Amino acid sequence: MEPLISIVIPNYNGVHFVAEALNSVFEQNYANKEVIVVDDGSSDGSVELLRTYGNKIKLIETRNLGPAAARNAGLLVADGELIAFLDSDDIWLPNKLTKQHNKMVEVGADLIYCHGQEFGGSSGTNLKRTAAYSGNCYPYFKKNPGKAIIDMGPSTVLLKNDLLSISGIFDPSFKGLAEDWDFFRRYCRIARVSYCDEVLVMRRNHSNNLSARSLEDFYAGNKRALLKMFAEDFAIGPLERRIIWFKFHTMSAKAFIKHRRPAAGIRCLAQFILPITL
Repeated sequence: MEPLISIVIPNYNGVHFVAEALNSVFEQNYANKEVIVVDDGSSDGSVELLRTYGNKIKLIETRNLGPAAARNAGLLVADGELIAFLDSDDIWLPNKLTKQHNKMVEVGADLIYCHGQEFGGSSGTNLKRTAAYSGNCYPYFKKNPGKAIIDMGPSTVLLKNDLLSISGIFDPSFKGLAEDWDFFRRYCRIARVSYCDEVLVMRRNHSNNLSARSLEDFYAGNKRALLKMFAEDFAIGPLERRIIWFKFHTMSAKAFIKHRRPAAGIRCLAQFILPITL
């Protein structure tokens, strides 16, 4: 029998999108699954809509604590051997779970992700996001600090539940910025990774999703994630730490300058000569 897949969907004020996300789950051709929706303190009618699904979903209602805490609440009640995440404004293609499970069995991986396609944005912004990293992915988090190694994040992923007892779950203190980078860094330190070489997830662009947050927010979140990595990984020595720090701030400075924020870019470059305080 196919292993049970627990699908964890965090929702915050997603009344206009969550039904479409759920439909994409119900249309999956993978049969053995449970759907866990965690409403993160919505005030837009989402809860009322979600209650209409009855026993088709496990509905958890929490106060607004952010997507990391919402995913954790879902993980705590998940019975599946495997875990999949879906943001409430994203959509899966109907064969997403089946293809990922088959790939996981074929290559003996602990985590499978996939390509993704953005949609709903203005002309020129609906990019295809391509999976590129496999095997032991942990070194890539150090080589490419701040870069999304598991591109397009949780909605693209199928992973083994039992490894969460080693890696830990999401860190809710990140409040939605770099929380997935931090989580996948820890998970990939102990997991073998592979991917399906095709688009299986559609990510919606809209004004309220996290990609609309400011560059300052992304810089602060990723900086904090790096400092956490330095504090947890004692194998990263002073020289490697400084190289990682240099790469991250160079990348961040370029982003600020590209968006006509030269003062912020200069502040990033100034970090090169300052002590790294953990």
